[in-house]
Amino acid sequence: MKRIFYLAFFACHFLCAQEKSKVLYRNEIVYLSNKSKLEIESFIEEQREIAKSKNVNEYSINIPYDNFSEISNIKGAAINAKTNKKSKLSQYDISTNELKQRDIFYSDNKYKHFDFNNVEDKSKVEFSYKVKQNEPRLLSFFAFQHELQTVASQFQIKSDPSIEIGYKLFGDHQDKIVFEKTKEENLDVYTWKVTDMPSFEEENRAPNFTYFLPHIVYYIKSYTKDNKKEALFPDVEHLYKWYYSLVKDINKLDQTALKTKTSELIKDKTNPKDKAKAIYNWVQENIHYVAFEYEMGGFIPRDAASVFDKKYGDCKDISNLLNEMFKTAGLESNLVWIGTRDKPYSFVDVPTPLVSNHMIASVKIDKQRYFVDGTDSFCPFTFPSAMIQGKEGLIGISETEFVIEKVPVIDKKENHLKVDMKLKINDDGVQGAAKLLLSGYEKSDFLNVLASNKQKQDEILKSGLTRYNQKLEIENTEVKKNEYDNKDAELLYNFKLESWTKKIGDKMIVKPILLAPFKGYIIDTKERKLSIENDNLFTNDFTYVYEIPENYQLDFIPENSKKENEVLSYDISYKKDKKNLIVSQKIALKKLVIETKDFDNWNALVNELNNQYNQSIILIKK
Repeated sequence: MKRIFYLAFFACHFLCAQEKSKVLYRNEIVYLSNKSKLEIESFIEEQREIAKSKNVNEYSINIPYDNFSEISNIKGAAINAKTNKKSKLSQYDISTNELKQRDIFYSDNKYKHFDFNNVEDKSKVEFSYKVKQNEPRLLSFFAFQHELQTVASQFQIKSDPSIEIGYKLFGDHQDKIVFEKTKEENLDVYTWKVTDMPSFEEENRAPNFTYFLPHIVYYIKSYTKDNKKEALFPDVEHLYKWYYSLVKDINKLDQTALKTKTSELIKDKTNPKDKAKAIYNWVQENIHYVAFEYEMGGFIPRDAASVFDKKYGDCKDISNLLNEMFKTAGLESNLVWIGTRDKPYSFVDVPTPLVSNHMIASVKIDKQRYFVDGTDSFCPFTFPSAMIQGKEGLIGISETEFVIEKVPVIDKKENHLKVDMKLKINDDGVQGAAKLLLSGYEKSDFLNVLASNKQKQDEILKSGLTRYNQKLEIENTEVKKNEYDNKDAELLYNFKLESWTKKIGDKMIVKPILLAPFKGYIIDTKERKLSIENDNLFTNDFTYVYEIPENYQLDFIPENSKKENEVLSYDISYKKDKKNLIVSQKIALKKLVIETKDFDNWNALVNELNNQYNQSIILIKK
């Protein structure tokens, strides 16, 4: 789906300057006129004080746009702090560049770029420009916070009274935002102001910045022309009406080949679920994801027959193909507009294209709806892709009928990493053989990494197998991928762990837990300000079967330990028989987002877990 950029420097990158500069003011005025047609033009201006001239990124400006918008009248200057002399920006300093993104093959997203000359310590830089928006449905948002401290910021909408606007605030620091609505001649004026807004600091593994950054989403609900009210997006019903208009006339090409392949895939299957799985797996294996975001091609799926023939497409194209193949198989299927977890909005709060940046299909079997995303080549059938868990899907039923349903969050038990180890203890360490099984997202993540790095499989395997203990030396790895089977991915390997035992007299000390998820994962509650996002919930299940050396016997084993709270749990137990010590270790992550209010509980349980990792068994000579 087409991604909607907002026209601000903040969209391009975050800064990590050691000495902080600041934004003295940042203002935007959006003019909405309704003369011969709806016209939308914005004027943006900003001034910064640059602390140190070496912090070049702080006066390196990028202005994103696409083919639905036009940038003009770019002006700017650097102002010397001592002389107050201005060094004006030359038009030759401004370049136009394609905005390349790792996961998008081709798009119409571009940006204007310029740097300022003659910037010294404490210089000010100022710039302004105009934006003409040619598609009134694709308005975006204004952010009141920046990666630099903002002294003052103002956002205004000056609108013809015949235009009804909608708006909603999101993010933190909303108490700092002052709003008023006034009249200016014959215009309605909406003004939001802030002063003394602190800098926004990005943190590793935090949810998308739109969850925290104070910003206002604005859009046009309706406008009146010649005494007739024209609705754009007053509610989600009208958003769906527009979305439906984009897909109602697709799929006009001959679908004979598509239907023949569908019939071939389901010919021996009577169960609807088996039919759907066969189609889904074939699309996963044969249709390659290639993202295109060019003008309305970012919203309108390409013909299913064409995607089937070319064997590639973006999220809309693959979903459209799945939808047509499911229908050919006699299954109840629908297209679904959805926002990934990067989007904090609901369809009711924001009934505009800003809310959804992705498309999937849904198939309903025995009254159970399954959300199906063919862009993930190894996501199990009945699982949504991890990036849409918990999000609302706008499901198209007919020209006038739709439903909004939440995508489920896959239970931790379905995403399973299981390791069974058989070990021998020697004077210097331990060695043994292991069988590792992966299911759910754990399996699909593993297979996706392998598929995108085929030349580095051995390196990836060793890195993955040692992620919970980097001292492990891995040998003789055997892989059974079972990509599209209802089986776990399986890895068999031998390993050794040197210097893992310690001898004191006639005793031998061994730490029995070799794999240590979350070891040392203590959250710094003084420094960490933002919540932590996880890709999925999961369960780790490790079993260690230690063969006791013939000339030794067990002298001490730790007590069993079990702890649980709303974010994390573990269960570690020890059991001995005549020849072996069996250690069972189960750990479960229970929340997709670890919120700041969860940090203390998280730390308390991880501290307990770290204590268990440090427990030892003691062997004594017979």
